[in-house]
Amino acid sequence: MQIGLTGGFNPSAPDERHPQLQYAEWSDQLELGIPLIDEQHRRFFDLAASFTGNGDGVRVMKTLVILSDYIRSHLRDEEALMKAAKYPGLEEHCRLHADFRRMLANLLGRARQMSLDEIAEEVKYLINGWFYQHIVTVDFEYAPYLVLNPPSHPHAPPE
Repeated sequence: MQIGLTGGFNPSAPDERHPQLQYAEWSDQLELGIPLIDEQHRRFFDLAASFTGNGDGVRVMKTLVILSDYIRSHLRDEEALMKAAKYPGLEEHCRLHADFRRMLANLLGRARQMSLDEIAEEVKYLINGWFYQHIVTVDFEYAPYLVLNPPSHPHAPPE
């Protein structure tokens, strides 16, 4: 699996050593100490764990769209919190989020030509690779800053 700290994860290059990769699970060790973000991360892992390639194509595509919409909303909320707290690493963090948004858009664009199992495997790699690594590396970099410099509004800003 190709994962870089700069978000250079390549889901189309699966790790041959782990062909039946299971979804990463939420753990208290992933908590950042920011209740809104921790709850969103936990919810995303729950949604992802329910995603499988089993079933009909319509259900799989709907689930993929739900996951994509949820992660887009989460990234937007996270960026807004960092901006409100004047986090100095915001620009770079937003670039990493843009990379992930492009990977999701690419997967959504290709999904109709993929088998259900192929879609499920790519979702697993995105979650276990990019998203999980993103939390344990760059999210943990901003967390202390937001805890020490909380934005004036503890809830996600309106859309």
